Parts: sequence; C-alpha cells; structure tokens
Amino acid sequence: MSTFSTPAILLRRSSYGDYDLIVTLLSLEKGKITVIAKNAKKSRKRFPGLLELFSVLHIECRNPRGRGLAFLQDAALENPFSSIRGNIMKTSYASYWAELVNLWLEEGKEQNRIYYLLRFCLDSLDTGIIGNEELSIIFQLRFLSFSGLSPNFSQCNQCRKKMDEINGYHLFFELAKGGILCKGCSSISLYSQNLSRGTVKQLLWIQENDLKTAGRLKLNQAALNEGLQFLEKFMVFHIGKEPKSLKFLRNLRSHMP
Repeated sequence: MSTFSTPAILLRRSSYGDYDLIVTLLSLEKGKITVIAKNAKKSRKRFPGLLELFSVLHIECRNPRGRGLAFLQDAALENPFSSIRGNIMKTSYASYWAELVNLWLEEGKEQNRIYYLLRFCLDSLDTGIIGNEELSIIFQLRFLSFSGLSPNFSQCNQCRKKMDEINGYHLFFELAKGGILCKGCSSISLYSQNLSRGTVKQLLWIQENDLKTAGRLKLNQAALNEGLQFLEKFMVFHIGKEPKSLKFLRNLRSHMP
C-alpha cells in the first residue's frame, strides 16, 4: 500500500457517481495529482467545507494497489482564500491560473516553483495587496519561465540586436518564435503582435525581478491592457486552445466599467 501526505492547492473538482468527488490538486511534493474523495458529497462529516476551489490543504492519501487513483483519506484546511470566492473578478483570475496549471502540467511530476508561485499569487489576490491585473501578468510571466517558454524581450530573436538598439515606438513580437524581432527580421503573420516599447520594458523588468519586487511595479491601464492581451494570446498559442476560464474572464472584463 502506498501512502503520502503533502500540502496542496485545490485546482478542480467534479462529481463521480452520486456520492464521490474527483479532485485535482497541485501538491508541493508530488506536483499535480488527481485523487478520489469517497462519500464527500454524502457525508457532511467527511470533508466539511474543505474541498473548495483554490483552498490550501494538507492532505493524506493512500493507494491500496499502488496504481490508479489514490483515495483522499484526510484533509486539513490551511487557508480557504475566502475573499477570492466572494468576488467574481478575483474568482475569475484564480480560475484562469488554476486551469493553466491543470492543462499544462503532467500528472505526478514535482513542480515546487509553480506551487509556490500559485500560492503567492492566490495569497496576494485574497488580501488585495497587489492588483488583480498586475498579479495575472506576474503569474503568467513566471509560469512561462518555469515551463521553459519565457518570452524573449531583451533582444531580436533572430539577429540578436539589443532591444534598446531597435528603432521605433512599437516592437514586433512573434508568438511562434517566442521573442521580439527588429523591423528587418519581422514579417506579417497571424501569430504576431505589436507591443509598445514601454510595455515591453515593464514586462522585462517584472521578468527579471523576484516576486515581491515585481509586485511593487504600478503599470498604467494602457500597459496593463496591452500586457494582459499579449500574455493571454501567448498562452493560448502554446497551449493550443483557449481555456474556458479565460473566455469567461475576457467577457467579464469587457463588461466592467
């Protein structure tokens, strides 16, 4: 029999039969894991109010056969992030981050940097210490970096000309090549986007600093809008599909004053 315990963040839950839940979590020690919570819907004493999205838990699991889905034996709540679930915009951003993690990560592969990134961003989102949009930019840039897809903002991806040596107010970013291109190396493509030089410099600054330092940068609304549009487009390109939560988030933002 295989047993383990670990801190974990709840990413997704779905019904399994009349009484059980299938729960996907990002754990500190085992990366993304999917477990079954027996009788979680039937018994109020089994996991009372614990298995809520984005909650940080300390879980204990067992796998009698050593393969297939493990059983969630016990869970202790470390942080419910209740302020997130009480705000539709915060919930939408958290849902987007959780779906990115769920879609991108392989099952059972340790990803402690992404675990701490998600936990930092959820904590900051819950307390409001950093703005929602700034946090989403920080999360996506760090997530891309940890996944080996960090955008290249520092130099032309082809001729290696430094960003500060490239003329023009706007810079050309090629999604497929993962970096900026100078005018001489650029070409018209469906997978390209123009970015203002100011936005590129701010994204590069966030990329090069630690989380707490990056959180101090205050972007103006134009830079926030451009940065979010670019990063979400970049994410969709590399994932290969638009996350359902992103579609909802974009629609919600479009109706906000």
